[in-house]
Amino acid sequence: MSILEFPRAYFRGEIAWDPVTTNNYPSGQAPAAYDETDCDSLINTNRVMSSAQVSSFRTAAINEVASKGNWNPDGSYRCPFYNTYVSGADLGDGLVVTDAFTNAPVIFTGMLVDCEPYGAYSSQLFFDDMSFGILGGCRIFGKRVIRFNDRFINFQANPSNNMIAGVASVMWQTVFPKDQGLHIDPFDSAVLKRFQTKMTDPDVLGVMVRFVTYRTVYYNNPTLANGLSSRNAGKAFEALLNAGGFQPNPARSKLVGTVGLWRRGDCPTEASERALIATFATIPGQSSAANGGPVVATAFARATEKGLALDFSNTIPYSDRATDKFNLGTLTITASDPPPAVAVTQVATIDYSHYDRAAFEATSGIIDIPLSPGQIALLNNTNLAISGGDGTSYLQEDVLRAVPNAANLYMDQGQNANLIVQVYQRGAPAGSGVAVTMSDMNSTQSGGWRLLTNANGQVNFALSGSQAGITGWVFQTGDNPMLPVGNVFTPLNYTYTYQRVLPADDNIASLAPTWINTYNYVLANWHAMAPCMDNWLRLGDEQQVRAYGPLIKRLTDPANFELFRYMPVTRDLTAGQRTLLYNFLNSSGTVSAETGGDAGPAVAAKALVEAAPKAAGATIDSHRLSRAMRSGGATEEPES
Repeated sequence: MSILEFPRAYFRGEIAWDPVTTNNYPSGQAPAAYDETDCDSLINTNRVMSSAQVSSFRTAAINEVASKGNWNPDGSYRCPFYNTYVSGADLGDGLVVTDAFTNAPVIFTGMLVDCEPYGAYSSQLFFDDMSFGILGGCRIFGKRVIRFNDRFINFQANPSNNMIAGVASVMWQTVFPKDQGLHIDPFDSAVLKRFQTKMTDPDVLGVMVRFVTYRTVYYNNPTLANGLSSRNAGKAFEALLNAGGFQPNPARSKLVGTVGLWRRGDCPTEASERALIATFATIPGQSSAANGGPVVATAFARATEKGLALDFSNTIPYSDRATDKFNLGTLTITASDPPPAVAVTQVATIDYSHYDRAAFEATSGIIDIPLSPGQIALLNNTNLAISGGDGTSYLQEDVLRAVPNAANLYMDQGQNANLIVQVYQRGAPAGSGVAVTMSDMNSTQSGGWRLLTNANGQVNFALSGSQAGITGWVFQTGDNPMLPVGNVFTPLNYTYTYQRVLPADDNIASLAPTWINTYNYVLANWHAMAPCMDNWLRLGDEQQVRAYGPLIKRLTDPANFELFRYMPVTRDLTAGQRTLLYNFLNSSGTVSAETGGDAGPAVAAKALVEAAPKAAGATIDSHRLSRAMRSGGATEEPES
C-alpha cells in the first residue's frame, strides 16, 4: 500500500542541485552545445575533438551564462540533502513528534543526470545508499537497487517564484528491498519497531521513499526573477568564472518526504496508488493554466484501515515565494458510480487547515481522512473526485493507469529490450484484457503499438535499439487513446518512459589505440563538458590518465552503471568509445610523443557529417515548456 499505509516516517529539509547545464542546449541553440543522439559535445556545431576545441567550448559555455541561461557550466552533478531530518511519524493514530526516531538526520547525496538532456521530464538521482539516522542510533539504512526518478513535474506549482525552474515542484521515488542491504535499527523508536515487524510480512517487499522538491533558488538569491535581474546575476557569475578557478553554482530547493512500506504490486519507481489527475481548472482570482496560472496537480489516494489517505505532497500550488499554500476553500471529496451511472456521493470534506503550509510541512502533504467501514467499502468501485469550496473541479480519478517498470531505459545500439507495463485499476493491479497503447510522444502520426494485458494486468513491449537516439514513450489504456498525443501530453497526467539508445560507434572502436585518438574521440568530450573533472583527473594529461587506468576502467565498466561514481556521470559513453579507451589503457604504458594523429577515413568522414546541418524531423516539439525551464527565458524577457 506504499507510503499511504501505516507506519510512516516523515522528513523535510533542503537539497542542493549542482548539475552541469551546458548539455541542455542542442546544436544551433548555443555555441557550446550537445548532440544527445551522437553523445557529442559541440562547439559551433562541430564535435569537440582537440584540446584547442575544449578550451573554446569552456569559454563559450561561460559566455552563455547570461545570454542563454546556462547557469552552471562548472557543476559537479552532486546533489546532497542538507538541513534534512526526520520530522515525525504516524503509526495510524495521528502525527507523533516525540518518537525516538524524530530529528534523526537524513543523509543522501546523488548525481543528477537527465536521460533526455534537453528537457526536464527524465531527471534521475544516481546514488549508492541512503540513511535515515546514523550508525549506532535509531536508523533506516538502505543500499541502492533502483535510482531515484522524477515524475509528475508541475511547472505551475509556484508562478510567484518565476526564476528558471523555480516555478516547479516534482516528485521522486525509489524503494529499498528488505533482502538487499536494508537495515532497520529500532532501539527505543516505536515507529521503527513497527517497520521492523512489518518486514516479516511476506507481502511487504521492503521500504519505499518518496519526496517532493519545490521552491528552487538560483544564484543564492531568492528574490531573482526571469529577465533583467536574472541576466545581471548571470553577468556577475560570468565575471567570477572568467577570473579563473573552479566555480560551481548550485541551486537549492526545499523538500518534504515520507518513508513507508513497499508492498507486492506497488510500482517501485513512481506513485501507483489511485490517481486523481489534474483538470487544469483555473483557481478563482488567478490566471488560467494556459496563461501560466497556478495548477492543482495530480494527487494519489488509497483506502487504509482507518479511512482514506491522500498524498497531496505535489498537489496544492504555492501562493508566494514563502511557500504558503493557495486557499481553495473547503475541499469536497465525492465518489461517483462509473459511467453511464450518475449517482454521486459526498465522502468527506477537507478544511484548509489540513492542506495549508503548516499541515503540508508536518505530514509531508499526506492527509488522513477518518471513514466508517461502510464508507471505505463504498470507495472500492466508485470514482473519486475533489472540488474546491466554490465547486470548481480540480481532480478527477483516472481509473486505469498503465505504469512502466522502468522510468528511463538505457541501451547500446544493436541491443533489444522488453519493457513491462503494469496496469492499475483504482490503485491495484488490473486483470486481463485491458488495452494498452504505447506511442511516441513526439510523433505527428496517429499510430502506436497496442497490446492486451495478461492475467497479471501486464503487457510486455519489445523495444528495438537499432537506431541511436532518445524516444519518449507514452502509455494509455482503453480503446480510444489520444493519438498522436502531441502537445496534449503533460507529465502530470500521462505515464511515460524514456528510451536512450547510445550509438555503437564501431568506427571509433576500430581506431588505433593512440593517445591522440583516445583523447580526441573519447576524453575530449568529457574534458569539455565537465570542468569539475580537473579537480581529480586531468583528462588532457596522458601520463595521469595512464596512471589512473585501473580506476578509470572500473568506473566506466557497464556493470557499474548505477554507481554514484560511474564515469562519465552523464551515462553517455558509447560502446565504441569504451573499446578504444580500454585498448589504449591496455597498451604500452610508455607516454607517447604524439603531437597529432590520423583519425582514419571512417571517423574523419563521420566528423564531416556531424559538422553538416541536420534536417529537422517532422515531429511536434512537446518539450517546449520543459526546455524553457532550462534557461528561464534568458533571452525572451523584456528589459524591465
